[in-house]
Amino acid sequence: MKETDKQSASTYDFVQQTGRDKYFAARDREIALLSDGADGIKPEFAEPLDKCPVCGCGQSELWFKKQGFEFRRCKNTSVCGHIFGNPQINEDALNDCYRGAGEGGECAEVSANDLWIEVLLSQANASYDKGKYQRGIDAMQAALGTDKPGRVLDIGCSIGHFLALAKEAGWDAVGLELNEKAVAYATKELGLDVRPRLLDEAGFPPESFDVVTLWGVIEHLKRPVEVISQIAEILKPGGILLTFCPNGASMVCRVLREHAATFDGRNHPSYFTPQSIKYVMKQSGLENIAISFHQPDLDAVLNYLEGRDPYLRDEQEKGPLHAFFSGENRPKAEDFIRENGYGYKMMTLNRKPV
Repeated sequence: MKETDKQSASTYDFVQQTGRDKYFAARDREIALLSDGADGIKPEFAEPLDKCPVCGCGQSELWFKKQGFEFRRCKNTSVCGHIFGNPQINEDALNDCYRGAGEGGECAEVSANDLWIEVLLSQANASYDKGKYQRGIDAMQAALGTDKPGRVLDIGCSIGHFLALAKEAGWDAVGLELNEKAVAYATKELGLDVRPRLLDEAGFPPESFDVVTLWGVIEHLKRPVEVISQIAEILKPGGILLTFCPNGASMVCRVLREHAATFDGRNHPSYFTPQSIKYVMKQSGLENIAISFHQPDLDAVLNYLEGRDPYLRDEQEKGPLHAFFSGENRPKAEDFIRENGYGYKMMTLNRKPV
């Protein structure tokens, strides 16, 4: 569904229109507070890893360093190749981060996670998300093999735009979310069933849901096998887990590395590759049945290769690479990126055995 896979504006315009530039600036300020001043993370926040959080392999290679975090790649490349941040941030600090400043605005500066709510509410982002979410609803309906909507749980549902679309399509939709402003918007403005709890606090009985979704959430998990196993327990037999996340093996991640905006050791301890996401599903009792790749992010790659900021526009300095990948060559290049597993985002469908 290529028509829903494209932003209506350039990467630069999309960043500006959605307020991502303000979010990135606030996020970087907050991450700087975790620094020990010596290219590391303060001990009171840090939880060092000695093995891959997906497959348990004790061998990994340093890919790059950024903001006090090492980003390492698991050497078990035949089945995993997972990319992870090291150290990771302790649970208390992370949960405080995700809850944000709260509705009362107690903090002098707006938190990055509260600014992310503004990003999601922007017209440009809402338009992009609607196409993405509709693609997901169509995919999960097809995977279930029935026209009858069932019960869906969206973990980390934020302001609830996916839940609203699912509810409109006839689904019994429930969400979990920690950010107070997001919960307030989802419940008060959209009238959704959104609960401010972690999954292990929610108390769902086994086999409660036909579908569970993780939209931009699995990359936040420090112990992915543990959480995905909990999800498998609450899925009905034949139920579907849908994930949508950054692709650690994408072209933009391979080329930009530390310059890619997605790499954030605080919020994103995990960067799944197609191999490692299939591995974590298998270890958690689910079967991967489909994987697709989206969002080529060609502009960011070309900007970087031409020596410019990947996410900033400077029309006067565009070079021969941009000229080459224009006209009829551009859709060919974007199709190649998606079809060969290099898209910046990937969506997976995973089934619980009957």
